[in-house]
Amino acid sequence: MTEFSGGSGVLPSLDGGWLKVDQSLVRMDLKVKGVRRGSRWLEMTYRERSYTYTSYGPMKQAQLKREGVTVTIDRGRYIPKVGGTRVGKAEGEADATDLAIAIVLEEVDRSALTTSGALLAIPANFLFGRGRDEGTP
Repeated sequence: MTEFSGGSGVLPSLDGGWLKVDQSLVRMDLKVKGVRRGSRWLEMTYRERSYTYTSYGPMKQAQLKREGVTVTIDRGRYIPKVGGTRVGKAEGEADATDLAIAIVLEEVDRSALTTSGALLAIPANFLFGRGRDEGTP
């Protein structure tokens, strides 16, 4: 079982949320090198596995990587009356744990990893004293 909860807002959020796999808490560390695309990622450790997770926004590409494995979820085709779809691709010897983490993170607010999320966080961090220094390399 893979479960994500916590954070603020309507959806559970990477910013303050937690992830459990098989009742074990996954250590998560949000890395910030700036506000540009690709300068923000999530590092996760579950048992002996180390993952990095990147996302470029809602309905845009997201990637979960560990040594020898990449799970990419991206835009699929548009279906009338259904809307946009997502398509996934696993490279390497991905297993159920890799896929479960990638799929669960699809339903989480990942704006902390996006450029627009970084820009919106700057005034909030300044006003409310959040612990992360946005935009400093």
